[in-house]
Amino acid sequence: MVCVADVLRAISDDRSLLLFTAVAVSNSANDSDILLSELRLTRKQYHSRISELAKANLVIRRNGKYFLTSFGKIVYFSQTIIQKALRDYWKLKAIDEFEISDEMPKEEYKKIIDILIDNEKMKEGLLHKSHPIPTEEFGV
Repeated sequence: MVCVADVLRAISDDRSLLLFTAVAVSNSANDSDILLSELRLTRKQYHSRISELAKANLVIRRNGKYFLTSFGKIVYFSQTIIQKALRDYWKLKAIDEFEISDEMPKEEYKKIIDILIDNEKMKEGLLHKSHPIPTEEFGV
């Protein structure tokens, strides 16, 4: 069984993340030679990273080509949300300052989030972050 730490470890360095993303966005054949040359990895670097991605059940190989698994697609989607959050880092820092203020009415706080953040999933996460997530949903 794969755990969260395994998944994060598999995509934790820049080159592994690039490889994972290359598999995710590739519309053409993504066999090892193409990925090696596009990402400028040595064979050893490529094989160790693709092996970690496969062990974490993020990618699967069929007919010499790599594809994201269903689980890998969900992880890729989550990673794109993180990238969007990084682009909005300073907006999020500003929202943190407003949230800390006890004087800010809840409706005003929601308006600020609506103005600053474009992504609906990020808005949803921000508006629900003060509500505890039931841990039983995650088997904790």
